[in-house]
Amino acid sequence: MPAALPNGLYKIAFETPSGAEYGVACLQDGKLRGGDSGMAYVGSYELDGDLLSAEISVSQHRHVPGAVSALGFNNVQVHLSGLVHDAGVVRLTGTSPMSSSIKFKARLSLLAD
Repeated sequence: MPAALPNGLYKIAFETPSGAEYGVACLQDGKLRGGDSGMAYVGSYELDGDLLSAEISVSQHRHVPGAVSALGFNNVQVHLSGLVHDAGVVRLTGTSPMSSSIKFKARLSLLAD
């Protein structure tokens, strides 16, 4: 039986070669919305059994001269995919069609429904 991934507010932790970043994301019926202090995340996701796939636009909403996200870009499209390990936790890997240098890991953890 596939693990459940409920609608709700999730903490998202990114690990990249440039460092780590943290934000929040609301997953609601196939839509993903979220962000952190400098970036906004807008996209969609789908579940196929235990596999979660997402397409997300990451865009800078707070312009700070010289500041660059942990992804190395401030406005980028990313693809995330990974397995739901148990209720409310997903481990993901990410890439971007915009640059082969964008590779990262992420973890979603349910904060509230």
